[in-house]
Amino acid sequence: MKKTSKIKILLSNHKSISMSRFINLCLYETGNGYYTKKKVGEDFVTSPQLSQMFGECISVFFSLIQKKTFQTTNFLELGPGNGLLLRDLIRSIYKIKKEKINYFFLEKSNFLKVNSLKDLSDKGNITKLEKFILEKKPYYFICNEFFDALPINQFERKKNIFYEKRIILKNSKFEIIRKKSKFFSRKKIDIKEGDVLEISPLSNLYLNKIFKHLNIYGGGIIIFDYGPLVKKKIDTIQAIRNKKINNFLEHPYESDITYHIDFQEIKEKSLKFGLKAYGPISQKKFLYYNGINERFISLTKNLQSDKKLKALESNFRRLTDPEGMGGLIKCMYISKKELDLSYFK
Repeated sequence: MKKTSKIKILLSNHKSISMSRFINLCLYETGNGYYTKKKVGEDFVTSPQLSQMFGECISVFFSLIQKKTFQTTNFLELGPGNGLLLRDLIRSIYKIKKEKINYFFLEKSNFLKVNSLKDLSDKGNITKLEKFILEKKPYYFICNEFFDALPINQFERKKNIFYEKRIILKNSKFEIIRKKSKFFSRKKIDIKEGDVLEISPLSNLYLNKIFKHLNIYGGGIIIFDYGPLVKKKIDTIQAIRNKKINNFLEHPYESDITYHIDFQEIKEKSLKFGLKAYGPISQKKFLYYNGINERFISLTKNLQSDKKLKALESNFRRLTDPEGMGGLIKCMYISKKELDLSYFK
């Protein structure tokens, strides 16, 4: 059976399917989906892969937050992938607090299991969530490149008519068509001729649940993701296959499909739940204010080889480079309590 069989079966029974459904199958279909087969790092590199300094800076940030709020919470990482960030957090927070606390993670792929983290059981209580069901207590949610990997739909305005981009199968190839949409018929929205709106139904479900939980029980959510400070209404879908950019329609199940996050939209949504939003700021700024320079100097003191030193310096630059991950990735923190986080302005 060919890998595209499920999508083709759907399209043989429907004239078209939504873009989000197509992307969801490409990324998450059991056995075939990109994230069910590919390990993190095969086609792209994330910050935790580059250096433990990334997770250590987040640990410093949350330790300071806990001191400000006097609130003991559970940590929950969404989409931890291979678990490198989770590992760094558990080790670093234990080193700071000297006590075991609870860690949860929600991961669709089977690459990360609780057993693979058992060497850290003396530093934290680690639980894998099979479903996104939360206990009635505070959580610190951690989302590193999580939301940009969730499926989206695209809507476009032409001559005062809203169209939804949908996927069809034509001559054994996937193509995009535009179909009139009533999605915005009752909504007042600022969208001009030619503008493209990207909406992720799944992201909205996650955020609504998280924001409602934060409003009732406290805690916070930190988000690191690709996107501008203010997103334009344009098509931002991109796909990477074998470390090269390609058309997301051409290689289903073989490409990592992402898009740019709209941080201002997330901020506006959080305010409706009575929360406080800080940022977005660049990853570079977040890391500098949470001690990456000091941590870098500390790590260099223990290195004995020039090769390891050069690798550490290279990874430090990649994490903080304003033209690379340091500038392209933004950070936002959202919580119920008002905090003195001036550097997030």
